[in-house]
Amino acid sequence: MSLCQRLLGGKLAADLEDFSLLKNRRTTSSDRLSGHVVKDVYYWEPKSLRIRTINWSHVFLAEYLPYAYGLAIAAVVVLMASRLCFSRFEDLTRAVALVQEPLVLQVIGITALVIAYANRLKSPVYCVDNVVFVPPSEWQVSRDEIVNMVKAQGCFTDSSIDFQKRLLDNSGTGESTHWPPGILISKDGTTESQCHMEAAREEAKEVVFSLVRDLLTRTQVKPSAIDFLIINCSLFCPTPSLCALVCNEFCLRQDVRSYNLGGMGCSANVISVDLAKQLLENQPGSRALVVSTENITQNLYKGNDKSMLLQNTLFRCGGCALLLSSRITDSLRAKYKLLYTFRAQVSDDNSYRCVYQKEDENGNSGVALSKDIVNVAGRAMRQNFVMLAPYVLPIREQAKVIFNQMIMRLLSRAKKGHWPVIRNWSVPKGYTPNFSAGIEHFCIHAGGRAVIEGVQKNLGLSERQIKPSVQTLHEWGNTSSSSIWYETDWVERFGDINPGERVLQISFGSGFKCNSAVWVALRVDYSKRGIPLKQARCACADVHGKSCSQSCSASNGHCTSTNGCFDARKKAL
Repeated sequence: MSLCQRLLGGKLAADLEDFSLLKNRRTTSSDRLSGHVVKDVYYWEPKSLRIRTINWSHVFLAEYLPYAYGLAIAAVVVLMASRLCFSRFEDLTRAVALVQEPLVLQVIGITALVIAYANRLKSPVYCVDNVVFVPPSEWQVSRDEIVNMVKAQGCFTDSSIDFQKRLLDNSGTGESTHWPPGILISKDGTTESQCHMEAAREEAKEVVFSLVRDLLTRTQVKPSAIDFLIINCSLFCPTPSLCALVCNEFCLRQDVRSYNLGGMGCSANVISVDLAKQLLENQPGSRALVVSTENITQNLYKGNDKSMLLQNTLFRCGGCALLLSSRITDSLRAKYKLLYTFRAQVSDDNSYRCVYQKEDENGNSGVALSKDIVNVAGRAMRQNFVMLAPYVLPIREQAKVIFNQMIMRLLSRAKKGHWPVIRNWSVPKGYTPNFSAGIEHFCIHAGGRAVIEGVQKNLGLSERQIKPSVQTLHEWGNTSSSSIWYETDWVERFGDINPGERVLQISFGSGFKCNSAVWVALRVDYSKRGIPLKQARCACADVHGKSCSQSCSASNGHCTSTNGCFDARKKAL
């Protein structure tokens, strides 16, 4: 191996060695063969290795910087040893006496403890900003229009249509939710929807591109500053992936690390946030772009199995994007700080098949929802909150839980022992702690009225505390994993959130999973207080005369144009 190869080291040296071997093979084979095939991949071309295109700064940081640290420490140790070896005896005696001073020992001990504690701390993770997708007005549908589009498919029986109509009436969704263009062509009641791959890809482009563009514009962050890209979409996983789609559109760095999550259900956003947290903590000073959405185009069920018809009446278009960062400079302008993420997985057969994608007896693909979904969700939430409670509940609530458990166990054992004194006593029920004592705002996944009411009953929440979820379900429908951020946006507008208050996001997903995330508000945009998201969008569209997705950020109604749209919109409102 040459001196240049030894100095470079790593993969580059191995590549140079491979090129040398290929060159020798070519030289040897040229004596036996009269020629070679043009553009032969085994034909070595000296100019194909262009050293000038190597990012030498990256090579230095990745290969040489750790060695530089080691050499610097070794040099300091050698210098100190030489000073001790060549110093006079009086100097050594003075140094030993200084070390034996109590004050000096205390300073050294405290310094060592501080350094050890600092090394154990992980970098905090901040949400610099978040946006949610507001579909164009052309995507808006009413419940009657959904029924007409269902009839236009020509595959549903009269009983199935009536069943879906009853589901719509009791779903809690309003008259202004959104479906994608591939299905909207059935509004006339006769044209069958286009649920092919290209239509699904166009829906994904409209949602994801709008979200990423709005987020980067609002945060003034260049695509080259993104270190991690995480996109979750449960039912649409094309090739190339959605991550590759974003990298191609926005020209992200070649060394960006992307993660495309599929099949994780409606709880995938918290999973993506948890993954981003692990990555950012282990690489301080980095940024992660998280995008959550669900594709509706290819997931319109066209059969008559009642357990699979619910997806046609509940799920709607939506998405959200977050810019997470572990940079100290980003903490000065961040909206939220991530405190905790907890994930619980219930793995029994009933829970596993509770939300199950399959084909019916006629080969129609869809997602079957079990009648036990509320009970399964309750068990999953109980496991999640067992992990969550010690971190968010105040001491008095934790003490109540411990005291209640002690009384229950003592009375149970006493009754088994047939103690006459407590024969007529009853064992108290388990105490449900008051999570409102540690959490100011609750964002429960808008999976349906039954799910929201089930969580309300288990946690003892008031109507005001579940209003973000109820309103999100009414205005947007079940947007899958992004629904918790529509609820967070509602809290920012109507929930009177203030800096220092904590937000708990609870999501449920197939598998069966219950995931939760706790955020603390750092910065509040008071200018959007009391302005509905859809109303802000319409006002901005009136000012510009075009779609809001082209003119303003869906996160808070702030216009990303430079012509004073926000002031004009406030006057219009």
